[in-house]
Amino acid sequence: MTVTSVDTTRLRLTAQDGSDGVLLGTRCTECGVYSFGAAVMCLHCTSAALEETTLSTHGTLYSYTLVHVPPGGWPGPVPYILGQVELPEGPHIMAEIVDTSFDELSVGMPMTLALQNVTLPDGGEEKAVYKWRLKGGSA
Repeated sequence: MTVTSVDTTRLRLTAQDGSDGVLLGTRCTECGVYSFGAAVMCLHCTSAALEETTLSTHGTLYSYTLVHVPPGGWPGPVPYILGQVELPEGPHIMAEIVDTSFDELSVGMPMTLALQNVTLPDGGEEKAVYKWRLKGGSA
């Protein structure tokens, strides 16, 4: 079965089943600042001289919270952990943290990209979604 990315401007799948992929971003060729996802101008210097790049699939836990009231259409279990991970290139990426408990987490922990296939409630289509897990944690 072929699975598609939940957002092709931020996640490029490298496996048809959605089990592997890379995060996408842009790098300003004038000041060198990286951004997560597509951009039309640099958020640091406002230059339009941007190039697409792949970003690291690991980073450091910068912040996290436990969400009890999800946004409308949330397809997963509640409550869930929402984390902000800082990549080595600089961007912060917010996504669900999976395969751990809230009490096991602390700021500064190493995190790694975790792709999960999620069935969307509106159309039933399966999409690969980027999430985070503790680096070295179970898949």
